[in-house]
Amino acid sequence: MASELPRRLADVSEKELTTGSTLFLKSRKLDDSDCEALASRLAKNTSLSQLFIGYNSFGDEGTAALCQGLVEGAEAGQKLSLLGLRGCQLGDGACKALAEAIPKLPALREMGVDENQIGDAGAIALAAGLGESDSLRDVYVGLNKITKEGQARLMAVETLKPGLRIHFRR
Repeated sequence: MASELPRRLADVSEKELTTGSTLFLKSRKLDDSDCEALASRLAKNTSLSQLFIGYNSFGDEGTAALCQGLVEGAEAGQKLSLLGLRGCQLGDGACKALAEAIPKLPALREMGVDENQIGDAGAIALAAGLGESDSLRDVYVGLNKITKEGQARLMAVETLKPGLRIHFRR
């Protein structure tokens, strides 16, 4: 049985979370434990195509939980095409979770992880995941802690994947 829905999501119905095609969950102060409760609902949502969950308070653990739920959803037929994680507290661990999930999200075309705390280790992990994706077209990584080293690794993947664009600015 799914855990209780966080109070921060009290205005969102269980039905919307498990059947809605576009979910706007931005700016709700969602933390890591909220994401764990949310992940089981996302896993059941085979209609989900866009998830806007930026400007929240979760970080690496919450991202890992969301990734697990989204991968389970994709295995059940979910066709997530847009994942917006802008302005949360994502660090290198979040990028490692995303890198593992990206190849398992075959419909994902756009992802925003800009305005976070991602460093070079996260950029390098993300680059590895991007290299495994045939669907991603636009990835937004600006306003993080990525140095020229991490940028170079991301741009190297962009060179190998002609349809992929890495955006360091919006």
